[in-house]
Parts: sequence; structure tokens; C-alpha cells
Amino acid sequence: MSRKIPNLPRRLREGLNEASDLLEKHGQPAEALELLHDLDKRYPRQADVLGMMANAYLDWGDTRGYLNAMYRLHKIASNRADVKFGLAGAYMSEGRLALAYQTFGEFLKKWKNHERTKDAEDALVMLKEGLDDILAQLGLDFENGLKFAAQHELLQVFMGMGEYRQCKKLAKRLMKERPDFTPTFNNLSQVAWLEGDLNEAIEFSLKTLEIEDDNVHALSNLARFMFVQGEEEEARLYAERLVASKADASDLWIKKIEALSFIRNDEGVLAIFKEVEKAKEIELLDYATLHWIAVAFYNEGNIKSARKYWKKSLKINPSFSLAKANLDALKLPETNRDCPQVFTMDMWLSHKTFMDLSSAVGKAASKKGEDDEAFRKVVADFFDKRPEIIRFVSMALNWGDVDAKEIALQFADMSGHPELLDLLKTFALGKSGTDSLRVEASQILSKHEVFAANENVELWLDGERKELMMMNYEIYYGPEEEDIPFNAKVMRLLKRGLEALHNGEGVEAERFLRQALKKYPDAPSLLNNLAGALYMQGREEEAEVLISRIADEFPDYFFGQLTAARKAIIAGELERAKTYIDKMASKKKLHVTEFGALCAVQISYLIKDDKPEGALSWYEMWEQGYPEDPVLDDYAEKMEMIKMMEKLKPFIEDKKLKKKKRKK
Repeated sequence: MSRKIPNLPRRLREGLNEASDLLEKHGQPAEALELLHDLDKRYPRQADVLGMMANAYLDWGDTRGYLNAMYRLHKIASNRADVKFGLAGAYMSEGRLALAYQTFGEFLKKWKNHERTKDAEDALVMLKEGLDDILAQLGLDFENGLKFAAQHELLQVFMGMGEYRQCKKLAKRLMKERPDFTPTFNNLSQVAWLEGDLNEAIEFSLKTLEIEDDNVHALSNLARFMFVQGEEEEARLYAERLVASKADASDLWIKKIEALSFIRNDEGVLAIFKEVEKAKEIELLDYATLHWIAVAFYNEGNIKSARKYWKKSLKINPSFSLAKANLDALKLPETNRDCPQVFTMDMWLSHKTFMDLSSAVGKAASKKGEDDEAFRKVVADFFDKRPEIIRFVSMALNWGDVDAKEIALQFADMSGHPELLDLLKTFALGKSGTDSLRVEASQILSKHEVFAANENVELWLDGERKELMMMNYEIYYGPEEEDIPFNAKVMRLLKRGLEALHNGEGVEAERFLRQALKKYPDAPSLLNNLAGALYMQGREEEAEVLISRIADEFPDYFFGQLTAARKAIIAGELERAKTYIDKMASKKKLHVTEFGALCAVQISYLIKDDKPEGALSWYEMWEQGYPEDPVLDDYAEKMEMIKMMEKLKPFIEDKKLKKKKRKK
């Protein structure tokens, strides 16, 4: 759908040019689509945006996205031959044969001498053959059945675009014309689910079964809906009926495998797959079904086959995130591999449910003030009214993709819901997910006092059980919270200085921080970050002078207290050092640099106090909480030495015991 960009608003024109470069020069359709969707929100109903969006989806291999973009473009540019022809092709690529036939017919009626006329005529011949068979199965002749079939397909297009009101309006007309046409009820069931009404979704599926008791779509939907609702036994019964169904449906294999996958019956999935292979009908499976098969193989321990079918899935749909995520995970060491990632969030929670939740959280947040407990209660009460959310957290922690797991952790954290915290505890102490996600879960549990602060908890890390000390801190990034409110210019300088520190650019960081200090020469956070910039350049003496100044002039400043603690440790005055450390460790909210400094001082104290296990625990907590801290490297060799000595300790103690016995 390429056209010369006319005289458009400057920002729109620049955005389109950038998207065009991403597509044509760099071959990056995903990045182009991200930009085009932003332009579409800002400049709706722009033919040039939608046309380029259609091209991007086509390049990416996403036929659904291509159809949606072409449909919207056709609504505002139906008088363009390329748009009419493109929409007909989009319908055909998505299997909407009746709509494709109608649209190619409209094209030929208006553009009889177009260069694509012959292509349209050939398409009509091919489409009529397919439609004759489909309409005959429905008991309709071609002339009377084409319009009904096209309307039914349009309902499915609306559903794919999220136009649910249009779906319902069209469904009423279809039901009036053919009250026993089960696909209409199945589609309404899906619409109800997408709108967040699980009970209505179940009712429509049950109506379908009243008309046709072995309808594969209704049975598959009911198995899924019941499982999402927590009715696992009923879900299995519907799945058993589906497996036994001999109904004549083109997607019979797909619906069976989908339902068995949702109820986590991997053995059943592979049994159906063997039937598919025996029937030599693998080509009938879509990309999602190949993903379910790969998951079943992975859970059986057959990694080779799992990789094979995830690759096949991605070949059919290059934008399918689950296949890509699992293939990427297989490249990682097994101890830190989040695989298989089975579901995305939208497979469990409808868009409407998520929007309702966002609205509830927004209202609670607006009244939150300082009352965190009241905020959590509002969210927890909402979860109680929507049990599918609690069910989602349980499923996501076990089988969700990385995003679903992250959202599940957020739900538990924002609500403090006892049931969700129990689920989170099981996850944190188990092997599912990545090490970093389990550590994050343990920190949330510590925050909600399920784990006590400074309690040592055994977690699976690097493939083995390790003790990790729990911390009850809220760690934040960005500028430190100051007693002195900096003006906007100094805040910008500080932000740029921190970014330079984060990137290891000591000279740049020093430049920005010294400019800020001209305005606020006595701000301890600016002085402390300047010391960090000096350390980064190898100017230790200058940095130490600055650190001593901070400790002397700002005794209540966090880093000043830790400096005093460090001096006490060097002097061997451990009780005094502990007084300083405990005071700083009692803070509930720490800037990320404060957290790193606290970990460093705790390690020094515990080594001096001959408690190497505690030092290791703080180091591991430091690695997880602030892995980009440049100071970590200064402690790495010492920690490796402690680990080695800990491993040798049983051997050394055994040797000592034997030597003692010989002396006796």
C-alpha cells in the first residue's frame, strides 16, 4: 500500500518517514509497527499510516494484523483499487472465503480494465470451488448462502478487531435468520469471554450443545472456561467428550489439542498428535497448536522435538511470542531457564477484566495518600469478586510466560491478598521461573512479612539450594530523596550524572555533578555521587577525602553513617559499627546506591566478625538487588575465596578431628 506521502503535519510526516526507513532500509517491521501504532493513536483515520501499517504486518507475516489494517483503510479509502484488491487478498489469507469472493467481485465491477483484473478473476474461480463445498455442508445454495456466510465471517473479523458491540449487533441478525446455526453461539461465547463475562460465555456454549451435543468448539470452550473458573473436574469431563467427538469439523485436531493443553494433559496432547501423524494431517495444524505440542514434548523431556515444533510454529507465524520465548529459553543453562512458557496473560484474563482491574486500582490509588493498607484492601476486595484473577496468578506462576509471571507478582504485591501470598511462597521456594523472578518473589514476601526481615530462607539459585537473607526494603532508582529540594536544572544535572555513573563514565559524571554542586555545595548526595565518580576514575585519595568530609559534616546522612561504621570496623570496634549499621538497616526505603553501600558494609562487618555465611548471603542479595553496581567487582574475588573455604571446611574439620584422635 505504498503511496507518496502528501503534505501532512510535520510530526506525522517525520514519523512516516522514520517508519518507512525501518521497513525498507533496515527490514524491521516490528519496530515500524510500534511507531505506526503511536502515530495511529495521535492521527486517527490517516490512510498513509494505515497503508504503511498493512505493509509492515505483511512483511512480518501477521495476516490477522494485515486484515485489520486493510479493513480500517478500506473504510476511509474504498474508492482506491489497490485498497479494494488488498482487502480481498487479506480476507483470503485469513480464510474468509465469502468476504474475499464478495470483495473481489466489487473490485471487478468497478475496475474492469485494471492490471490486476485477471488475478481477481482467477481468485473468484478458485474461491467459488471452496465456497460450493462449504455452503453445501450448511444446506445452502450459492446464491442464497453467500450473503449469510459473508456476514458470519464479518462477525469473526469484528471479533478479531475487538469490535464487540458490532459482533453482538450482527449476531442478532444471524440468529434471527438461522436460529440453529451453532457457529453464531460459539462466536458469542468468545465475545462474552473477551468482554470478561465468563458466566455468559459458558451459557452460550451450553446453548450450542443443546443444538449439537458433540460440537467441538463448544466442548473445547467449555473445557477452557471451566478450568479458568477452577472447576477442574468439569473441565476434564468436557475434554473427554471432545476427545471422543467424531464431529465433522476442519479444526477438530486443533480444538482437541487446545482443550487438552489448557487442562494440562500433556499425555492426551501427544496421543492426539500421534493420531494426526497417522492421518498425515499435520499441515492442518496452526502455529498455536504446534506450540501446545512442543510444550507437551518438553514436559515429557523430549527437548529435541520441543525445539522442532516451536521452530515450525514460528515459521508459520514469525511474530508468535511464546514460540520465540521458549526457543530463546532453550539457549540458556537449564538452571536459569524459564521453560516451557505455556500461556500469555490474555489467554487467561480478558481485556475487559484487565481494564476493570486498572480502573479499580486507579481509583484506589487516587485515595491512597499515606494509607497503603487501605489501598491493598480495595485491590484485594476486587480480586475476591473476580476469582479468575486469583486463578490466573496460580496458573501464571507455573505456566505463564515471563510477562504473565511478572504481572502475577505485581498482583500479589499490590493486594497483599493472603491466597496470592501463599501461591507466591510456593513459587519462591520452588524451581519454576528464573532465579531473579524467585528472588523478586521472596522480596515481596519479606515486604509483606511472610518472611521475616533478616531471616535466612533457602531458595533454588544456580541449580542448588542456597540460603538468602530476606530484606524488607523498597529499593528505588533515580535521584535520591533530598531534604533540600533541588531546582529543575540541578535535577537534570543530577539525573545525567547518575546515568553517566550507571554507564561507567566517571569523567562525564564528575562534570555534571560539579555543575550541580555550584548551586548546592552542601548537598551530601551530590558530594557522595561525586566521590563515586572519582573512585571510578581511580582517584581514590580524592574520593576518600570527600567521604571523610561527608561523615564529619553530615553525621545523619546515610552514607556518612556507613562511613563511620566502616571506620569502626577497621578499628575493630564491632559493637560500635553494629550500632551504625543497624540504624541504617532499619530504613524501609533505600535508594539503589544506599542499598549497595549497606550490603558492602554488612559484608565487611560479617567477615571481621568471622561469619562468612552471612557475608555470602549479603553478597548474593546485593547481586540480585543491584547487579549493575560497579563496586560488586571489588568483592567478587573475596567472595569466591570464602566459598572455596566453606567447601573445604568439612574436610579441614575432619583432618583436625583425626589429628586430635591420634594425639590421644
